[in-house]
Amino acid sequence: SQDAGSPLLNRSTQVTQPPGSTFKVITTAAALQAGDNADTPVSAASQTTLPDTVTTLENYDGQRCAGGETTTLRVAFEKSCNVPFVELGVKHGDDLFRKTAEAFGVGDSYEGLGLGMQRSTLGDLPDKAALGQSAIGQRDVSLTPLQNAVIAATIANGGVRMEPHLVSKITGPDLKTLKETKPKRLNRAIPKETADQLKELMQGSERSGGGSATIASKTGTAEHGEVRGEAAPHTWYIAFSTEADVAVAVLVENGGGMGQGATGNAVAGPIGRAVIAAAEQEQR
Repeated sequence: SQDAGSPLLNRSTQVTQPPGSTFKVITTAAALQAGDNADTPVSAASQTTLPDTVTTLENYDGQRCAGGETTTLRVAFEKSCNVPFVELGVKHGDDLFRKTAEAFGVGDSYEGLGLGMQRSTLGDLPDKAALGQSAIGQRDVSLTPLQNAVIAATIANGGVRMEPHLVSKITGPDLKTLKETKPKRLNRAIPKETADQLKELMQGSERSGGGSATIASKTGTAEHGEVRGEAAPHTWYIAFSTEADVAVAVLVENGGGMGQGATGNAVAGPIGRAVIAAAEQEQR
């Protein structure tokens, strides 16, 4: 930790931050289970009004998602448009949204890890406006980097969530294995078909960001602070390799020194891609 008053704070497990657009993976998982698919028409508008309010919410930089009135879920996911995901969250309701988030582990304490842990949270969803904001990883949604890594790993694992652990095995001076951690399945978060659909969408997202053909990813640029636009955004990148056994979540707080122009793809993305590339090289 960079905080002189908390030198032992483990930011991977003890700090939660709004996940921003990385949480669109959860919203998409809920929508796919409800019967939507990559070609489902969604709004291409630049902004939308939150239900029962006069508050508007817009896409990044106020851009339209596409030229016409509608586009597809695939395009909306690749471009990370906010408007379609606000409307998808409201369309499918808070019950499915919460159940999907919890199935991926949001709210889990992960006590078996043996580390100090801050629970990730979805927050309260008192109305449709709150649901719409939460569907794009804002409002009261707050995740640890560990939880976001679990989300990526669960999709990579065909929809099955495993218990995270720190030590794979312990060896003696002679390099013989003394103890080995056995993988522990926690639950099936989503059907394999849904995981395969998400994998394809995340591969498209990675290509859209100029990344690797062997990576499936989602970026996030999360607003925070009391006054909108005052603080530099937190930047996220969650991803997994399609060729190696590795999944990552990268969080760079407060824009990593890049100010208001910081984005998940520009700041967190290169870090995550470098980690995955190293793992792919080692596992070849």
